Amino acid sequence: MVGSYHKEWEKILRYEALRFIASLHRQFDALRLELLERRKKIQKALDNNSLSLNFLSDTRLIREDKWEVAALPQNLPERKVEILGTASLDFLKDAVQSGANGIIIDLEDSLSPSWENIIESQISLFDFLRQKNDSNTNYQPLLHLRPRGIHLLEKHVHVDGKPLAASLFDFGLYAYHNAKLLVERQSGPFFYVPKIENFYEAEFWSSLFSFTENALSLPSGSIRATVIIETITAVFEMEEILHSMKNHAWALSVDPRDYVFSVIKKFRRRREALIPDRSEITMDANFLQAYRKLLVGSCHKRKALAIGGVSLLEPSVIYEDAELFEKIKFEKQRDIALGMDGCIVNHPKLVPVIREAFKNVARKATTEAKELPESILVKPEDLLDFKIPGAITESGVRNNISLLFMYLSSWLSGHGAVDIFNLKEDISSAEIARSQLWQWVHLEAEMDNEIPFDKELFLCWKREEKELLKHLPFLDQIDRVIEEVVLTKDFVEFLTLITYEYL
Repeated sequence: MVGSYHKEWEKILRYEALRFIASLHRQFDALRLELLERRKKIQKALDNNSLSLNFLSDTRLIREDKWEVAALPQNLPERKVEILGTASLDFLKDAVQSGANGIIIDLEDSLSPSWENIIESQISLFDFLRQKNDSNTNYQPLLHLRPRGIHLLEKHVHVDGKPLAASLFDFGLYAYHNAKLLVERQSGPFFYVPKIENFYEAEFWSSLFSFTENALSLPSGSIRATVIIETITAVFEMEEILHSMKNHAWALSVDPRDYVFSVIKKFRRRREALIPDRSEITMDANFLQAYRKLLVGSCHKRKALAIGGVSLLEPSVIYEDAELFEKIKFEKQRDIALGMDGCIVNHPKLVPVIREAFKNVARKATTEAKELPESILVKPEDLLDFKIPGAITESGVRNNISLLFMYLSSWLSGHGAVDIFNLKEDISSAEIARSQLWQWVHLEAEMDNEIPFDKELFLCWKREEKELLKHLPFLDQIDRVIEEVVLTKDFVEFLTLITYEYL
């Protein structure tokens, strides 16, 4: 361990826990690296137009065969409304009081992963699961952990001279300390699995779960996961992903922001994937509608739950606007009518709003339907129809630049979920912003005034936006990061691969 150490961290960073995490590294890190190499090969094929995304012919029999994910214990509560946030005491208190069915603790998009933040999050979860309620009995929340993706490292812990994978650290530390307790309560352990790009990665997580169950003497299949479908490649393999994890999968969930980022990233060199101003992206876009329809159909075909993601319009926690709440309610009602079994919010006061949305939408329980919903008939061309009405404007470019300055200033200050322009933004918003800027610059996309957006225009407007935000901390470091990720010839796969080095 090469990070700082405080006496109060002793209960989490115990020798036995670290030894267990080291065993995960030795068992799975080589495979993790192979999976990352596979991602590079797929991206190279997309860049040179030698690969067209489609449903896999090799796995057709999996899609045509009859099978279901493993059944869940009957005593688990419904998952109509889940609230997402970080493991701060304030959030955990608000989450419990909100009345949400589930609490998702996000160690990925919503958290600035400083060493202190990561360890304090694990301690908060350890304490939260052991606190007493007013009746002096153990409190049993339906708690889900979202660890970091397999592409990230935890530089403060080394095994055999190499930095540990962040996903193995987050998952392993939480499972070691809390899995047995949660199994005894029949309330977990539950995870949200992020950034999966194909069914091979689902197999990785399934093997990790099975290995952990054996190592910690847990019942087989007791670790259950919701897989976040947030990449354009994974959407073509949802049934294969469920099949690869059928003993551990519980649900698939939508994440529209990361999904949009994935579309831009994967098709960054293609003009047909040029997307207008970020503000023009709504859930009405054809490819986002097809994505949600296919997810619902794939889940219900295999008796898994379909969970709707956080709205693109999600307001900041301190911001309450009746009109915006109504827009979100309408959006969620459409998702529920489509067949979503639950939704995710990050604003506590949206919990009753979403509950009301479920009341107001009458539909059959499609997870029990005998016939497949029409949504399973989504075609590849529907998923690849990236046309969005609107244009690239000076205002949209400047908004992306200013968001990057403001968000990264907060991120480097230790805050991963940030209130900007009355909306709750996380790293996925910054990823969309910088990816759009890269694509617009490198393809010299035409703006609404018929002027191509090029390097010189980007640098000019960046200087002007920086001057307006000169009060922000870390301004010069952020300026260098923005310039690097926008102007580099080779697209940076994840913004956090650069910014993490500044923490």
